[in-house]
Amino acid sequence: MKVLAIDSSSKTATVALVDESGLIGEFSINHLRHSVILMPMMDELLKMAEVKKEEITHIAVCEGPGSFTGLRIGAATAKGLAQSLDVPIVGVSSLDALAYNVGEFKGIICSMIDALRGNVYTAFYRGGYEINRLKDVSLEEVSEVISTAKGYSEEVLFVGDGTIAYKDTLKIALPDAIFASPINNISRASSVGMIALKKISKGELCTYLDFKPYYIRKPAPLENLK
Repeated sequence: MKVLAIDSSSKTATVALVDESGLIGEFSINHLRHSVILMPMMDELLKMAEVKKEEITHIAVCEGPGSFTGLRIGAATAKGLAQSLDVPIVGVSSLDALAYNVGEFKGIICSMIDALRGNVYTAFYRGGYEINRLKDVSLEEVSEVISTAKGYSEEVLFVGDGTIAYKDTLKIALPDAIFASPINNISRASSVGMIALKKISKGELCTYLDFKPYYIRKPAPLENLK
């Protein structure tokens, strides 16, 4: 089994190739040129890993939440590949993938993606041997995230670009909070791929016709109509 993983839900364009033994290879570019670089990155990754497209058994893709444009690019790419290769798609939450970046932390993990306007996409997890989601993915004001974090009697580790945007606010409200390193704050296709392996074992698959990104909120122009 070989899984090609894609994540373009944020500023980072990242692709990875994983199998049951772990990570085979990964490319990440922290620059908003997803529509231009995503396919060349995948082609180069397969070439350097000496893996043929026909060997790919699954396409894993970040389903959101995140950038509307980025999610659409990732979804279109995954659906096109899945159709042409006749393989299933595995959708993975961007917040789950961020938590996986720091999954060894034996405490509470809060994934945060900046949703602008003082809001973040967020979810809470318990780390350790496996990450377990404690609170569903939601769109919240930072003050609500702080209130939830205060409700835990354990250390809370914050990860994701939302922690960068609101780090000062979080530090003031939560002096004991821990923050992930810059490397772990970005999206990683390897995390998407490793989570996908577990979902595959549970039969959590979909076809290229069924897969849809998870946006949570409406695009800004539609929200402004209100």
